[in-house]
Amino acid sequence: MDTTMTTLHEHYVRRVNAAVAEDRTDLVRDLYEEYFEEALRRLLETSAPA
Repeated sequence: MDTTMTTLHEHYVRRVNAAVAEDRTDLVRDLYEEYFEEALRRLLETSAPA
């Protein structure tokens, strides 16, 4: 995993942990969807032919 993906992952881990601590499962679900979409977008950008 490159540094961009690592940074993205760490960003969302912090946000999810805070949401869990606040018992905000609705927010955890939203963050999961945001993370998945952003990670996929970044992966597709890096694998697209120039």
